[in-house]
Amino acid sequence: GTELDGSYANATKDPESTTSRRYYDAVATALLGVAAATPGGVLVFFKSYQLLELATARWETTGGRARLDAEKRGNVFVEVRRQSGDEFDALVGAYRAAAATPAGAMLLAVMRGRSAEGADFKDDAARCVVIVGVPYPPRFDAATRLKIEHAGRDGETWYKAEAYRNVNQAAGRLIRHSKDYGALVLLDRALHKHPMMSEWFAERIERPGGATELHHRLRSFFSARDPLVID
Repeated sequence: GTELDGSYANATKDPESTTSRRYYDAVATALLGVAAATPGGVLVFFKSYQLLELATARWETTGGRARLDAEKRGNVFVEVRRQSGDEFDALVGAYRAAAATPAGAMLLAVMRGRSAEGADFKDDAARCVVIVGVPYPPRFDAATRLKIEHAGRDGETWYKAEAYRNVNQAAGRLIRHSKDYGALVLLDRALHKHPMMSEWFAERIERPGGATELHHRLRSFFSARDPLVID
């Protein structure tokens, strides 16, 4: 199958390339399996708005979005750039309500966005959290360059730590109290037991052989309701 590599060179540099298109399609296939196996809500955190927009645009032409909608009976929601506070609250409210229905729901969102940092998802609102890509700060952004330069020899360490801080924060949406449960799915090759990942999930990672096995293992997990992390 296609390796899930959400790096700039592979996923966003040239969206029309065969490599990028295969990547978007592979993510859609994985998410369809997750949606079919997961009761309640699925939170999907992309590394950036750019990747989210490129992937969903591709799925509109391939039928990937239609298949996700069919699996969740139309309950697929998307966080967009520059939403007002009222618009975001309405989006999250609609998602939470849909997640509580038998069909469940899926929210496509962004690390460093409001859903990852400013909203609380517990119980059925987040039975599965999926992380797509590693959210490195934009390297050519002026603020990023200044922080790297200011840190000197530790600049690259800061750069990586900032990305994995956001991964850890998004992953933390999964378990909100002692009786909560859910599955964390890491859809990127760079997320396989990276030393900057939180120990609570990094030490429990399992690696399936592909989207079909991922689907079956999630089904088994939700039947047993045991903690599980898959990359």
